[in-house]
Amino acid sequence: MKRTIVGIALFCGLKSGIAHAYPEFIGYGYTSCLTCHFNGLGGGPLNDYGRALWSAEISSRALYPKTMDDEAMGNQSGFLGSVELPAWLRPHVNYRGLNYERNFGSTSPTYTWLNMQEEFGVTVQNDDSGKFLGTVTFANIIQPQNYGNGSEGFDHVLAREAYVREEIAEGWWIYIGLMEKVFGLRNDDHESPQRKYAGFYPILSYSQGTQVIQNKDSAGVILHRVQEKWETAVNLFAGNPYDTVNLQAKGASALSEIEIGDRKRLGASVLTSQSNLLNKDMAAIHYRQGISKGSSFLGEYGFIHDQPAGAADSMGSYTMGEAMVLLTRGYNLKVTVERYNQFFNPTTNENWTWDVGLLSFPLPRVELRADLMNQRILTTQSASPDQWFLEGQIHVSL
Repeated sequence: MKRTIVGIALFCGLKSGIAHAYPEFIGYGYTSCLTCHFNGLGGGPLNDYGRALWSAEISSRALYPKTMDDEAMGNQSGFLGSVELPAWLRPHVNYRGLNYERNFGSTSPTYTWLNMQEEFGVTVQNDDSGKFLGTVTFANIIQPQNYGNGSEGFDHVLAREAYVREEIAEGWWIYIGLMEKVFGLRNDDHESPQRKYAGFYPILSYSQGTQVIQNKDSAGVILHRVQEKWETAVNLFAGNPYDTVNLQAKGASALSEIEIGDRKRLGASVLTSQSNLLNKDMAAIHYRQGISKGSSFLGEYGFIHDQPAGAADSMGSYTMGEAMVLLTRGYNLKVTVERYNQFFNPTTNENWTWDVGLLSFPLPRVELRADLMNQRILTTQSASPDQWFLEGQIHVSL
């Protein structure tokens, strides 16, 4: 069975549009996330096809003997390597750690190690086709740096994602449960303004003077229509059950994307949500393009309208542009430029971030990153001193 999966996956990688772990992989010709992820909007655990493609096409061969071909590498992509589990059972474990140097290049740098992701879970499906399945991911919610002592909602294990999925008709998929809300490109960098200020990372809020975590995922329903040249998703959500009542945001979002050329996808997203503490409305346009095999460009421009309870409204925008260039199999150069302002006003701050780094997959199920990042705050009258950061990440996905 696993050899059949690897063979089909390799064929799909050559002939069709499917997605791997990141939207950047449109450079390999993969345009929709459904074939490689249990969640057709991207993110979360990979299915058998995604695991095989990671091993047989994305990751480096440098540490493998030349006598081992891509199919043999794909056959070792299971949770227990080459040991096959029953087709209905697919466990997964993820760890991501970050070594963070602030004030890089100065006489007084500071160093921090952060455990960014500690997750485990399981997917149970009716058969290897996955037309009906249920998946749950448990995560250790880790207190972010500088959130202060005494903050609530951190350092305990909870279900970050838990849903059932079914193909109700050909090309029509429905998801019910706890999931990330539908909106924009699913950039994996949660400190990116494109995800951070839109609320797609754990948000720090205050309740009676105590810091409280607001989780990024929400209970709801997603209807997802997938066709060869386009896809559309609509999401109704009702808040995260782990949040306090005041933080539980209810609302709706939608995303649509259409192919406008070979490996060129143009899309748009909208979202509206309301809670006792914050009403939020967002809209964005986004674009993905494959440049050459393994190389790509991503762009997104969006508006964020926040109406916090008891405070003034804010209407701002963000811009994200990213280029990834395949250097050699398993090793990629990635350059990102991002901008964010909270208000449409020339006298208010604009936050700019420049990032250049190496994204590498030296082995199947292993990801290494090294990034040099610059941050600067600009106004029409002044600019803040540059801040430099050096980051290294390790990500292991079983």
